[in-house]
Amino acid sequence: MRMVTRTVPRPRAASGSSRSRRHIEAPDIWGPEAWLNPRPGIKVRELYGSDDGYCISLVRYAPGARVPEHYHAGDEHGYVLEGSILDTSGESACGTYLMRPMGSRHRVWSERGALVLTHRLGPIRFLPGWIPGPSAPPDALGYPGDRPPISLGTGNEGAAWEELRPGVRILPLFEGPPGNYKTALMRYLPGATVPAHIHLGDEHVYVLTGGQEDEFGAYDSGAYIYNPVGTTHRVWSEEGCLALVHWRAPERYL
Repeated sequence: MRMVTRTVPRPRAASGSSRSRRHIEAPDIWGPEAWLNPRPGIKVRELYGSDDGYCISLVRYAPGARVPEHYHAGDEHGYVLEGSILDTSGESACGTYLMRPMGSRHRVWSERGALVLTHRLGPIRFLPGWIPGPSAPPDALGYPGDRPPISLGTGNEGAAWEELRPGVRILPLFEGPPGNYKTALMRYLPGATVPAHIHLGDEHVYVLTGGQEDEFGAYDSGAYIYNPVGTTHRVWSEEGCLALVHWRAPERYL
């Protein structure tokens, strides 16, 4: 990757307020003191949490690790960053986007290890009867029938990328409840720009590769950015980038 000289100053450290615009750079995300170890073989790095139950986390699975049977009180959106995970709907490899609807009951495990970025729109509740062990969970679990789970391989040749702006392409992954929730991959070619816009709901960005900038700072691969409702900015990328973006309401161009 070519070196790029950035002229935009870095923003200050993240604020403790859930409604303050902020970002976390990759070195701070990966500091060992920031990770929790809630279950054997599972490590969690919380990136964001709000009073309404919305939670964003990085979840690291060691080979053979398992998350026991649990119930989703809100939709969960996941993106597999490394390795692969399994549940009752099958195996999800690196680059897979997953949506598990509210009301889902399942177990999750990884045979060879994985890293998953999760956006939970409500808490999960662990169910009784789980006995730790090396065997894979049974298949007799499921999902609510009116909203089946979604699994999309974003690296597939047939992925439906659309042109959003000159030099900017978007791959829609989900659009639906609650409200106008939407998630997508956005790919910027080198030098591409998204013009000034205002966010009518919170936006959460995770930079997968490359780097992007706005008036507030520069964000490299592995960075997380939170733009709360009311944020106004432009976004551009000198070197090109790929980002995973979640919106809780659409933006309006100015």
